[in-house]
Amino acid sequence: AHLNANKIGISNHLLRVARKRHNLQGGGSTVDVDELRNYAYHDFFHSLRSMAEEGYAAPMPQQQQQQQQLREGGSENATGEANDPLSRKVFYLGDPSITDDAAAAGLINVAIFLSQAMADSISAGSCDEINTELNDDGNLPVSNSCGQYGRSYQDMRCAEEESFMECGVDAGMEVVANPNGRSSVSPMYCGSTARYPFTASAEYIAGREPMGDVPVANWNGRTDVEGCCWWGRGTLNTKGICQYGKLNYYLGARAHQEGRPSRYPAIDFCATPQQICSAQRQDAEIEWISGLFRWIDTVQSYNSPQTGWNYIAKLHEFVAGGMVDGLFIHGVSSIVTQGCHSAPCSSSSSSSGTGTMMTDGAERWSYFLQVIEAFGLPVNAQQG
Repeated sequence: AHLNANKIGISNHLLRVARKRHNLQGGGSTVDVDELRNYAYHDFFHSLRSMAEEGYAAPMPQQQQQQQQLREGGSENATGEANDPLSRKVFYLGDPSITDDAAAAGLINVAIFLSQAMADSISAGSCDEINTELNDDGNLPVSNSCGQYGRSYQDMRCAEEESFMECGVDAGMEVVANPNGRSSVSPMYCGSTARYPFTASAEYIAGREPMGDVPVANWNGRTDVEGCCWWGRGTLNTKGICQYGKLNYYLGARAHQEGRPSRYPAIDFCATPQQICSAQRQDAEIEWISGLFRWIDTVQSYNSPQTGWNYIAKLHEFVAGGMVDGLFIHGVSSIVTQGCHSAPCSSSSSSSGTGTMMTDGAERWSYFLQVIEAFGLPVNAQQG
């Protein structure tokens, strides 16, 4: 009810921020506004409600299975086959049985998710990750499709106990990102070395000819885009073979093939990752659902055994404390971008760990304040 009461502000000041920004620039903008992604309130709200009410099915941990089987008085179903119990993972909107501030905590959970989506995709008006990282020579490599800012996306592996969910890397896969409205930077793409023996510069800057006949290496020395189809897509920039694999395992074709409930039984996100950014109107929810899934799987479930930093517990502390602890938002931003709540994160602690520092913490904090204001909530927090 609170979101719907503020949907005009959410639409105008958050979801349409990229179009609004470039329209204000007029002739000074290098962006084709018509090619910017159209983020609609209806798609956001419908997807959020669905993931909060239905979520997705996940096999129960063994201990939970045993407890359920004891309650049900056995471990076999009517056909004599062993049960494979499933639990439902949902977007957290608060639990009144835990605390009196449940509704407020749920609303702030939505606000933090939306602020991270603002930073990852909405503010740029692009469902696909945009090529932005210059190499040491000041060039913008096409091979950034393989990974930016300390990452190699095809090497972003799951933890050992979840490695069976990963996507395989197909060297022959060819994918092209959607147009991003930026006339000076080409969209990301991938393909075999047989198709693209080497790749050059992705930028087209006035007074500087693109170096189409000279290999240009990215930070990791890559001058090709073979197997590099795993760039960020969707509202929360799903990226890497682990994140796409888990999306497919829980919500895509693999869930259906293995006899589990699937939201998208006909979509193999490992074979067609670009489906997240489908331009078809009937697919508009997928970029939201993929982001909400990642939030549930990566952020809501985050619990550091080394430090005791637990997202849900910290969320309630943040709300109870009047939302003045900016360090909490910084920690969440670090989970989303780096894989742990206190960057730099080691690769052994997270599939997203890069060993590098988070560089856009202040920007993400600013987006959080914008979301809180659009939600019609008092803004009294201070950056930590």
